[in-house]
Amino acid sequence: MGGRTPLLVLTFSLAVLSIKLGISHGCRETERKALIDFKRGLHDPSNRLSSWVGEDCCAWEGVGCSNISGHVIKLDLRNSRRCKWALRGDITPSLPSLQQLNRLDLSGNYFMHKPIPKFLGAFRRLTYLNLSGAGFMGRVPAQLGNLSTLQHLDLSYNCYWDDEGGGSFCLSLENSGWISLLTSLRHLNMTWVSFTNAANWLQDLNALPHVQEIELISCDLGTFPRSLSHVNFTSLTTLDLRGNYINSTIPDWVFNITSLEFLYLGGNDLHGFFPDSVTKLTSLKALDLSGNVLANLEMVFSGCLRNSMEELDLSGTQLSGSFPDWLGNIKNLKSLDLSSNSLCGSVPASIGNLSLLQHLSLGSNDLNGTISKDDLANLSSLEYLDISYNFIELNKSDDWIPPFQLQSLSMDFCQIGPTPQFPQWLRTQTTLRQLQLSSAGIKDMFFDRLPSSLEYLDLSYNSLHGSLPASLGNLSMDELYLSNAGIKEAFPNWLPSGLRYLYLSDNKITGITNTMPSLQWFDLSMNNMSGEIPFSYCQLRNLEGLQLYENNLSRVIPNCWKTSSNLLLLDLSSNKLVGGVPDSLCNLQMLESLHLSHNNLSGQIPHCLKSCTELATLDLGHNNFIGNIPTWIGESLLYLKTLSLRSNAFTGSIPQLSSLPSLRILDLSNNNLSGTIPQSFGDFNALKSAPTNDSLYVEDMWLFIKGSELEYTTRQLSMDTLIDLSNNYLSGNIPEELGNLHGLRSLNLSKNYLIGQIPWSIGRMKQLEVLDLSRNNLSGAIPSDLAALNFLNHLNLSYNNLSGRIPNGNQLQTFTDSSIYAGNPNLCGPPLTKNCTLNIAKAGEEEQNEDSSKSRMETLWLYTSITLGFIIGFWAICGSLLLQQTWRTSYFRAIDNMFDKLYVMMVVTVAKYKRKL
Repeated sequence: MGGRTPLLVLTFSLAVLSIKLGISHGCRETERKALIDFKRGLHDPSNRLSSWVGEDCCAWEGVGCSNISGHVIKLDLRNSRRCKWALRGDITPSLPSLQQLNRLDLSGNYFMHKPIPKFLGAFRRLTYLNLSGAGFMGRVPAQLGNLSTLQHLDLSYNCYWDDEGGGSFCLSLENSGWISLLTSLRHLNMTWVSFTNAANWLQDLNALPHVQEIELISCDLGTFPRSLSHVNFTSLTTLDLRGNYINSTIPDWVFNITSLEFLYLGGNDLHGFFPDSVTKLTSLKALDLSGNVLANLEMVFSGCLRNSMEELDLSGTQLSGSFPDWLGNIKNLKSLDLSSNSLCGSVPASIGNLSLLQHLSLGSNDLNGTISKDDLANLSSLEYLDISYNFIELNKSDDWIPPFQLQSLSMDFCQIGPTPQFPQWLRTQTTLRQLQLSSAGIKDMFFDRLPSSLEYLDLSYNSLHGSLPASLGNLSMDELYLSNAGIKEAFPNWLPSGLRYLYLSDNKITGITNTMPSLQWFDLSMNNMSGEIPFSYCQLRNLEGLQLYENNLSRVIPNCWKTSSNLLLLDLSSNKLVGGVPDSLCNLQMLESLHLSHNNLSGQIPHCLKSCTELATLDLGHNNFIGNIPTWIGESLLYLKTLSLRSNAFTGSIPQLSSLPSLRILDLSNNNLSGTIPQSFGDFNALKSAPTNDSLYVEDMWLFIKGSELEYTTRQLSMDTLIDLSNNYLSGNIPEELGNLHGLRSLNLSKNYLIGQIPWSIGRMKQLEVLDLSRNNLSGAIPSDLAALNFLNHLNLSYNNLSGRIPNGNQLQTFTDSSIYAGNPNLCGPPLTKNCTLNIAKAGEEEQNEDSSKSRMETLWLYTSITLGFIIGFWAICGSLLLQQTWRTSYFRAIDNMFDKLYVMMVVTVAKYKRKL
């Protein structure tokens, strides 16, 4: 035994030494190479993987190694910021070399709508897998069922909205059988994963013995399975089935999951009586029934549930009548949401019985009256209060000290009280972080009475008076909304030092120069700003949005845009700016929306603007730009959705633009463009189907639709589709290919020199609402297919050369204004007074007379031809015989010979017949 001890010590020492040596040399070489290969397959716009150099991959950002073996056991590249910082690309097949990996988090990145790699099922030691919001698409691979040690699986929010083909596309399950193999699973989140083809989803989930949380939000479940023979969810505490359009009653098996603490069924179409069996859920703390219409609620909450319930959401459940007094019996309630119903009358005193209440939302009802001090006396725990969009009065006496300390108060469109002054009691709310008082009729300036804890303040649409006090700069404000608040003259130079969002639109502000470097969004639109754009605006490095439209700004756009690398939206439209577009604007590589319309800008569009490849909106209309429309617009700006160059002096032909897959609004009207409409215009993918709203921020622009120019908001821009080529010098035919644009809503080709017929294919453009082909040289009949355009509400075909009967039926019958057909003398039928029947009879008579005249002419030409032929033939033969003796001799000899032959032939033939007879 003594001899073995030194050997054991030596062996142990060697083992420790080898481990130390392994660690000192960094991670395993094969694993380092696998990570390097993984990095090569990614685009890293924010340089997040800059630390991935050198030999020790354990020191790289997002990489974790075992302290004992040195193996990579964690890869956490979660992106919780905007998509601009997301890693993009593919997951390379070399990644499974990390065989000891037990945690993998790639959430919030963008993997190019590729399928989830099947080889992820090879990580047999994986306990945590998070692919949430990572841009995956297609079917979830059944190989994930091999991850028997997995405890946390999150595949949520992998959807995208296709601008080209329309509609949304999400991860989907071909079948859910593999889920039942994840026997170690505790947490499952498959929000937005389509379960349409997974008929046995409930049975497969029921096979998970240890599952505690199931989140299946917006999974197209459609309906509840009616039966479940045995409930195996013995550990399930959270079941979230919100937003699945479930159209059924609630089955009893749900209430056999006696371990449930949180049940979220909101955003469905559940109906009928709420089952009494809910009383089995003695541990239930939270219940969300929002958006459903269920009866018997009062009876249910009169039982033991009133002792366990802490959160109750009945918003949008069509509650009507007086406030439910029985809610006051749920003594332990901490959160109550009754918003978006039709409750009326006053808030009952019983609400004061909820002494533990922290969150109370009564917004968007018809409640009225005053909430008294006594009603609020017991609500010492209240932190969140929403009474917006009601007629509730909550203005107390100046000496009232509330029993609570709010963190958030929403009183939009509420009655502040008998006097339009700021509630004095708000000064006592020292923990208040969010205050919403828009459209509250306030006529008071009260910044010196605001709590210093305030982070979010909305006083828009009030009538503040006086100057903003210097105390405003003492607030630790993050967001300040003062749009249409009655602010006049210059804005003070003192602003909260940490301010990120500042909205001052639609006031009378004449200037503001001292801007905070922390600003991310700055809106000074619709004010009285004059002079040049302050140079300091260019220096805001964190700025993402700058809106200065509808002011009196003049001079040139400053050539100082070198450090605003994060700018996403720049709107300088509707000012008096002159000169050209400065080259420094091309430094804004992340710019998504550029509005320079309604100014006096001139020159050509700078070529360097092609480097702004993220542009989705380019609005240069109503200026004095010249030259050809650059071809690089259709080659480099591949994310472009809106292109407006209207009312400039562009010349030449229309370039190739159909390679822009997302283009939905194209306005080239009121220029000097010539040539034909490209046939390729029928290839705009985003115009082949109805659009969807996918805008991330608010922007406005002017569009000319239905004969007038209107200001369109973000949602309208996202949902509208338009092609306007009017008032140019375009010629040739209207391309038949335009009929492929089934999602186009407005087509204006008026005031050009187009010829030919109106293509019948326009009848296939089922979403078309506006069609203007007036003041061209179009001819032929109006296609009857136009009557099939059910959404058409604005039509103008005036001043062309159209002929025939105006089609009737369906939508065309609604157009009773004859002016839309004016200037086409050969058109007839309602709504024109010209009768097609008389016109056809007259035309028939004219046609008959024309046929008779034509027949007489043909007869005359026939006899004339015969006469001329006889004369020519006679003199060609007889004249030759008279003038040439040799011709006469030959001619008569030939006649004699032919006669002799005929005579001999006839005699012989007659003799043959005689012999036969």
